[in-house]
Amino acid sequence: MPKLSVIIPAYNEERRLPATVDSVSAYLRGQGTSFEIIVVDDGSLDATAAVVESMAAGQPEIRLISYRPNRGKGHAVRVGMLAAVGDLLLFDDADGSSPIAELSRLMDAIAGGADIAIGSRAKPDPSRTVKALSHRKFIGNTFNLIVQSLLLPGIYDTQCGFKLFKRAAARDLFSVARLNGFGFDVELIFIARLRGYRVREVAIDWQNVEGSKVNVLIDSPKMLLEVLWIACGAWLGRYKQLSRAAAADLGLDAVKRD
Repeated sequence: MPKLSVIIPAYNEERRLPATVDSVSAYLRGQGTSFEIIVVDDGSLDATAAVVESMAAGQPEIRLISYRPNRGKGHAVRVGMLAAVGDLLLFDDADGSSPIAELSRLMDAIAGGADIAIGSRAKPDPSRTVKALSHRKFIGNTFNLIVQSLLLPGIYDTQCGFKLFKRAAARDLFSVARLNGFGFDVELIFIARLRGYRVREVAIDWQNVEGSKVNVLIDSPKMLLEVLWIACGAWLGRYKQLSRAAAADLGLDAVKRD
């Protein structure tokens, strides 16, 4: 069983994906870490699947999960997480905007007692460098204010595609999460807090990479609706706190909070 599983969701990523996979593989080999890289092809219309198959032919640590039609980023990450076999599971965006070397910061948070460590572009830290487009940063900050007000006070950035999970926590959370759109991160962190997992937000270096699949005009309203859907679901009891019996089965403390 590998120490680390890296799950990379991909939709029409034939151009950006190879550099990301190569950087992840080279870094982990250099660290002497046993690993697997799972690329989840979310119904791509380009040659994403073929590119991954070509890379996997020479690197047995790489495997491809592919399906059609496109289901959304949340679905792709969920599929990859539930298929992973590592002790720790990292969700990493296909564009490589979060340098893989920042994994060490998330690992430190896990070693310090966290069940989940989430990379953050917005948590104050003068030692970190974040290069984001100004209009996307403004929209992201506005979205985060709404999320903090309704669901997740104290979390600066739910949307950074760089999150590390202990295996038991990942399997529990992704078996409950339901959102397939870009709002899936919010749902995931909300369920984690509700169920008593220890969540640590970690400031990381981050740089915008051209080719984002997020359409600001179309996806922003969808994400807002998803946040409201989560809030309503919480009120209706859709996300029940993990029972003590279930927590014991997973080796967790059901009442422990961040």
